[in-house]
Amino acid sequence: MNVVRILDDGGDGASFLETDGQVLPNGDINAFHNLASVNVRSDDIIVSAYPKAGSHWVTEIIHFLLAGSVDVDDFQKMVTMIDSSPETAYRDLPSPRILNTHLRLEQLPADVLKKKVKLICVLRNPLDVAVSYFNFLRVLTFCDYSGKWSNFCRPYFNGKFCYGSWFDHTRHWEEVKRANPDHPILTLVYEDFKENPVREAVKLRDFLGVARSDEFVRQVCEHCHFDSMQKRKATTEMGKYAFRKGKVGDWKNWFTVAQKEWFDQLYKEKMADIPIKFRYTLDD
Repeated sequence: MNVVRILDDGGDGASFLETDGQVLPNGDINAFHNLASVNVRSDDIIVSAYPKAGSHWVTEIIHFLLAGSVDVDDFQKMVTMIDSSPETAYRDLPSPRILNTHLRLEQLPADVLKKKVKLICVLRNPLDVAVSYFNFLRVLTFCDYSGKWSNFCRPYFNGKFCYGSWFDHTRHWEEVKRANPDHPILTLVYEDFKENPVREAVKLRDFLGVARSDEFVRQVCEHCHFDSMQKRKATTEMGKYAFRKGKVGDWKNWFTVAQKEWFDQLYKEKMADIPIKFRYTLDD
């Protein structure tokens, strides 16, 4: 395990941990190395997403849907971040556990497939993900990153930073779905959730198999509205970093015309055979 400084195009660096070719955030590196031996349960729920794609939001909604009430404590996502949290942190949580990851399937315990563990994949358009990721890095003290957006965009999309390439991650989980058609996998899209949270939360409810009324689903969506979560979590350590804007289309305030043209060409090359059609505004 090494602490590495990943440089952007301007020479500014961000600090991460690197082990076995994987660039990871600051955390318990043993959690990553021991992940293959983690004991998963058949009723576990694993939320998989590339960083800043909206998994925190989705996890909160799952938490309240399972609880059947919004009058319970908020979910502490980082406790169940299996990439960097030791198994002892979540081992004794009551079932069904909600576990979170930014990793690929082959890096997770083999029993995920064997036990047909429910997988929920959260996707978000890559332009807004990049902007959110950039701003997130700049406020994480352990990363110590003060680079400029103009120098961040190209190395980011080339997979230099923590968790690697957005393209590789997104392609991987699409290939997982194709290769395992009988596995319970639900794909949720951030832009769809922003457009109609109740509609998407109903899909989530039905996938989880919990008997909750449409009225309760609406209540959960209101409770988990971005502004509401931002206010509730403002005093928590994670709340200081995780909730910035949560909007669709903020990328327009950051990408230059040249950057957008470069990205469009790269997307065509990397994702030509992947059928996902992302929306970059809610007008798309």
